Amino acid sequence: MRVIKWLDKHFEEVLLVTLLIMIACVMGLQVFMRKVVNSSLSWPEEFSRYCYVWTCFLTLAYTVRHGNMLRVNVIADLLPPVIRKILFILVNGLCLTVFSVFFINSIDVVKTLVTIGQKSTAMGIPMYLVYMCTILGFGLATLRTIQAIYKQIRDFKKDEKSGFEISKEEAMKELDAAKEDLEKSEKKEKGDNIV
Repeated sequence: MRVIKWLDKHFEEVLLVTLLIMIACVMGLQVFMRKVVNSSLSWPEEFSRYCYVWTCFLTLAYTVRHGNMLRVNVIADLLPPVIRKILFILVNGLCLTVFSVFFINSIDVVKTLVTIGQKSTAMGIPMYLVYMCTILGFGLATLRTIQAIYKQIRDFKKDEKSGFEISKEEAMKELDAAKEDLEKSEKKEKGDNIV
């Protein structure tokens, strides 16, 4: 049970960090080969591009999981809390529909690529492996959206802050942190001036 909870919380993060580390290592190797050995490799750019594409699709599920999807809350903040919650459930329902359609269509695309047998130019890997990121990305986004809708329905009666209130609290925290930093630097300057 702990493993499932941990995976639910960190699955996308682990994959994203792994892909970014792989991009950094491979591009570092390419720089070393070009500058030190004076002979560049043919595959690192393609490998990094494909890893980047994978990160883009996995980021979709990550943003849904953390509720960071790009949206404008100004109009929603003007609505009463109950209507705002219903609106967010409807928006997530629309996202669920879109992700599900993309998920189903991405399966067809990958099946076609398996049949064709197309390979990448530099590395020679089957292109269906590259396009598997669409299945994984849209599949995880669909799953995460279902989780978000379930959570919104489960917590429907709980009081929830508006986007404006959350932004205001974050701004106040940043202001307090800036004041503390300013006070520390002023104390340090006074100490330096005394010496």
